[in-house]
Amino acid sequence: MNRCCNIDWLEVYCTESSRYFPCDADFFTHHGIGVERRDYGTRVYAEMFTIFDDKGMPFVEVRRHPLSDASRDGGLFPKEACHIKLSNYYCYSDDPIGKLRSFLAKFDYTFVKIFRIDICNDFEKFDKGDDPANFLKRYLDGKYSKLNQSNVSAYGKDTWERREWNSISWGKKKSMISTKLYCKSLEMQEVHAKPYICWSWFQNGLIDDPVNITKRNEDGTIYNPSIWRVEFSIKSSAKRWFIIENAETRHKRDIYMPHTLSMYDNPAKLQTIFASLAQHYFHFKYYEDGKRKDRCKDKELFTITPNDTFVKPDRQVAQRKASTLDDRLTHLLLQYAAFSYNPDIKQAIDTLLKFLEERRTRAFAGNFTTSDDCRALQLLIARRLGKPSSESISKQLEEIKDIIQECEGNLF
Repeated sequence: MNRCCNIDWLEVYCTESSRYFPCDADFFTHHGIGVERRDYGTRVYAEMFTIFDDKGMPFVEVRRHPLSDASRDGGLFPKEACHIKLSNYYCYSDDPIGKLRSFLAKFDYTFVKIFRIDICNDFEKFDKGDDPANFLKRYLDGKYSKLNQSNVSAYGKDTWERREWNSISWGKKKSMISTKLYCKSLEMQEVHAKPYICWSWFQNGLIDDPVNITKRNEDGTIYNPSIWRVEFSIKSSAKRWFIIENAETRHKRDIYMPHTLSMYDNPAKLQTIFASLAQHYFHFKYYEDGKRKDRCKDKELFTITPNDTFVKPDRQVAQRKASTLDDRLTHLLLQYAAFSYNPDIKQAIDTLLKFLEERRTRAFAGNFTTSDDCRALQLLIARRLGKPSSESISKQLEEIKDIIQECEGNLF
């Protein structure tokens, strides 16, 4: 079955560079970049404008100048805070993450976190051959039940002949993950067609004519296929992802990945994220009277290889308990150092604090790590606390470890 997996929404929270601040519409106009200002802002930001590429296509939307400025009493956000949203047109381009990264780097923005990202998968039939419209009707008739996300909203048309359902969503507006199944071709027909989406369908074999949005059947007849979409919207409350060994065992490893742009920066990663989300949030069961939902038979829709590795989002990073012995020792040592004027005692305290920090790092990293791994992690944490970067965590760690090995330990 042909699939077409893309990013449909990408919005990040950043801070502007102190070197360029304020990065307002006038700043970009001064650099010869096309800008269109909006006459009004949002409930959070006073300014909003769109930046265009050299061909006049919308590139990014910028929201800046927080109304609740932390530099004033009671303010919530730093004055440099801003939201940058990649245009829908560029979301469907080659390497959308790379294009956004280049923009952030060029104007020295500091990436803070992903505010929202939508991952979508377009198809005509489910992998097992089910027609999405028929599946949706059977689901609403109670033939199947869905695991997770019990809040449901459905949309369609009620006629004398029948009810036609074309959209259903699961999850609340503020849910960490929300899920949607809908007929994308119908939406574009009723609202307006987006040529870049049609081109993506054409490239992935969903249609044969991107202009008329048609396809040739096996018997040679030409028809307008109904292209359906499963879409996952991931909000900023998703802080990290943990690894599951495979789809069957669902064994949780103690390996966590931060929720950054690196998770989505190539098509293979997008497919992995989509399969992972589908395994958890698009998981249906045949209804069996008197039987627990999770013990009912699976309704297979997408083909998922049992040996594949999956990831699952986690709402927030687990915090260490503040009552550990190391934490109490650190607190006491810092208090003592603040009132001590003896340089020898201060040096001894500093040595003890470094020892405790290294022990905490080792406890977090696990016993499988080497001494260089632990030192690299400490340096990476220090670097990111000084200046966060959107660059891959694993790549940064490897670079630091290379430096450590080149210096043969003299760096420390």
